[in-house]
Amino acid sequence: MAALAAEYMGIKMSSPVMVAACSLSGRIDNIKRAEAAGAGALVIKSLFEEQVLAESLKLESDRRVGADHFAESLTYFPPLEHAGPREHLMWVEKSRKAVKMPLLASLNAVTPAAWSGYARQLAEAGVDGLELNTYAVQTDTRRTGSDVEAELYEMARNVLSEVSIPVAVKLMPFYTSLVNVADALDRLGVKGLVLFNRFLQPDIDPEGESFRNAMDLSQPEETRLPLRYVALLHGRVKADLAANTGVQTGLDVVKHILAGAAVVQVASALYSGKIERLQSLNDEVGQWMDRKGYACLSDFRGKLSQEDLADRFAFERAQYVELLLQQT
Repeated sequence: MAALAAEYMGIKMSSPVMVAACSLSGRIDNIKRAEAAGAGALVIKSLFEEQVLAESLKLESDRRVGADHFAESLTYFPPLEHAGPREHLMWVEKSRKAVKMPLLASLNAVTPAAWSGYARQLAEAGVDGLELNTYAVQTDTRRTGSDVEAELYEMARNVLSEVSIPVAVKLMPFYTSLVNVADALDRLGVKGLVLFNRFLQPDIDPEGESFRNAMDLSQPEETRLPLRYVALLHGRVKADLAANTGVQTGLDVVKHILAGAAVVQVASALYSGKIERLQSLNDEVGQWMDRKGYACLSDFRGKLSQEDLADRFAFERAQYVELLLQQT
């Protein structure tokens, strides 16, 4: 019987299938169900700096109700101060106590102080690792690609100096040279790279002449982009690679491990099916391994990465040319 034990950033896992950061981890019963269904680990929903700031501003607004009409209204409420990320931290601590499987925290911040400060507090909450969610839309025409990358490296450097737990960076695919960015983060000491942070886009309702924001589930074809870069980065960086986006089946998990992934993160498959889908994903991986004669994941990890191919140029260019020629 194939062994599905995996390791990610030095964290031992019973399976290479992780639950990605998503709202499913907003309930303890969901986290317990994920563990029971065989999740190797779970990334707790992200702590967003903007959410903390919005809550703080709302508290201040509520506290000043009536201040424009009656001076004494300022004493309606006693002096209050927003607790910052404390509510989220309490949730992380509660989640940690509820299960034994590895848990990773996820952080999305904006300011340098928040990245470092919140990272330290999340690490103190008892998680096994930390995932830095670097989702950001660049709109300043004066900022160069080098400026953006320098800010990313500085953020990672500051966080790494604040925590002792392993840190992963969840990247977007839009850097000019993604492999160079991955290498730079690897040299800084980042232990994991998550490929990729899904870049959600708003739509437009032409009848209502308004924007439509919707959380569309990822589709199977979207897994090809992370699949390609996992294969390109395997063996080039020491950091473990986590594939993310579009994974729907156990064979999708197998593909990414063949490309070189240490683990695979899933979310959409659990929304479209149910959390117990984790069990069938593991079963499908195990059945494929038994059929192929592989005893453990390391037997085939990276077998189809660029590193293990004799003709590296063919991997980078010839695949593209071959596909175009098929259309003629």
